[in-house]
Amino acid sequence: MADRPVLVCIEGALAGSVFPVPEGGMEIGRSPENDVVLEDDDGVSRFHARLQYDDGALWVRDAGSRNGVYVNDTRIGRHKALKVGDRIGLGVTVFEVQWEADSDSRRARTADRKPWFWPFGSDERGKG
Repeated sequence: MADRPVLVCIEGALAGSVFPVPEGGMEIGRSPENDVVLEDDDGVSRFHARLQYDDGALWVRDAGSRNGVYVNDTRIGRHKALKVGDRIGLGVTVFEVQWEADSDSRRARTADRKPWFWPFGSDERGKG
């Protein structure tokens, strides 16, 4: 099975969600007609951005949004090639580009991790 890129939402209402990018690409915006819907992000246009994935290359294109599309904190012009690790900002929502296999293994490691806790109660402070 060939690996494919995924968008991992790292900031915003969909934080923690993973969106596989299908061959041909996907659309992102507030409208329910998009593949990724950011309905609660007022900084996102109805049809904000399009990801194009074809022949192993991944591109992001601003679909004429008012507030722009940012890659690694820099506003893009019309389109930009993406690579693993790039961060895409749309309104207050931020996605990171990852490979599907890397994303799966990272989620598995996180799920296996025990929750961190402070072993001492707050009433133990100051006692010596």
